[in-house]
Amino acid sequence: MYNKVIAIGRLTAAPEVTQTPNQKSVCRVTLAVNRRFKAENGEREADFLQVVFWGKLAETLASYASKGSLISLDGELRARRYEKDGQTHFVTEIMGQSFQFLESRAQRAMRENNGAEYLADLVLDEEELPF
Repeated sequence: MYNKVIAIGRLTAAPEVTQTPNQKSVCRVTLAVNRRFKAENGEREADFLQVVFWGKLAETLASYASKGSLISLDGELRARRYEKDGQTHFVTEIMGQSFQFLESRAQRAMRENNGAEYLADLVLDEEELPF
């Protein structure tokens, strides 16, 4: 049997590391992943995946990532349940095993500083194209 998840998306919030009572680092993040096809109204929908990173991986993600960071991740899909206040809750999440940043520091800085406005100057009109 094989359990492997590969996803590419953006973090919906800045990652934060917490410590378990056993002093293990854990980081829970939500990854927004666009769907392949557009909805009937023409807009692209997204899925919001819950991801958990442990140990040094959690600390590294929290140190270098921020809200909106574009990352790819590998992991395993995990389903668990727990009881709280007499109700059973079911959770499906990805246990992250590795990740990579998919944008450079310059791209990230431009995005964080609302540099998308300046990218509009780089778009050429049809008559400006050299071919």
